[in-house]
Amino acid sequence: FSEIGSLMFHVEQKTRLAIVKDHLVSGEVFEIFLDEEHQIAFTQPAPAEDALPVYYQSEEYISHGNKRITFLDRVYRRVQGWMFAKKESWIYPYSSQKTYMDFGCGTGDFVYFLNQKGWSSYGVEPSEKARNFIPTRKQLYATEKELPQKVFDIIGLWHVLEHLPDPKQRLKELELYLKEDGVFVFALPNFKSFDAKHYHNHWAAYDVPRHLWHFSATGISTLMQEMNYTLIEKRGLFFDALYVSYLSEKQKKRRFPLIRGVFWGLISNISALLTGEYSSMVYIFQRKS
Repeated sequence: FSEIGSLMFHVEQKTRLAIVKDHLVSGEVFEIFLDEEHQIAFTQPAPAEDALPVYYQSEEYISHGNKRITFLDRVYRRVQGWMFAKKESWIYPYSSQKTYMDFGCGTGDFVYFLNQKGWSSYGVEPSEKARNFIPTRKQLYATEKELPQKVFDIIGLWHVLEHLPDPKQRLKELELYLKEDGVFVFALPNFKSFDAKHYHNHWAAYDVPRHLWHFSATGISTLMQEMNYTLIEKRGLFFDALYVSYLSEKQKKRRFPLIRGVFWGLISNISALLTGEYSSMVYIFQRKS
């Protein structure tokens, strides 16, 4: 057995999925191995936990900033605002008290959006730079232990779980703040999507080594079943395929990356209509009674 965090893998059942370069910060090359049984992949060598912050030191790391500099930045923010409304509509049916914790919330944009809609919403973000990016947002905290509210209808991890050194253990800690019939919401890249297979080693959503883990729908469901949760809903994220394909074209240094990226992103979404394998997926899991 090979144990990484609290997840255990059968060494003889792992397969190399891709060899990927860190295009954002270091230029280092990493390997991604797939555990065939659990359908969860992992980055090797995984940086030590105290070394991980170095790999986030980039002005292009968009989740921790909201400077509107280029045309694409403005488009991104407009799409983001539209997606906030969609995300609220997805989680609303599971929020009897409209209480929400956003774990790994970045600059807290979604937290702020929900509070403007009457929610009791708080964000947890370990990056001090991200938390203080907009100083007027006081509902952001470094750890969940600092939160003034202790029980939530919903805990969301939007493109966060793949960054955690020990996701299973971290979820066990977070579920102490989840009410008895509460739900976890995850957004995760899907390495079984068309664009992941099309771009292979150049698929931008591998994003090594910031992404330590790589999930399929089967993989995240297996993990959550072990924690006594049931998948009650899943959705595809249409715009993620377009954005990831654009970034992948840039990594390949292709001409007209935006045009090519939109084209292949649309092809990926069309494929997903048949297969259900979108570039990124949203999963809602509820604790079993």
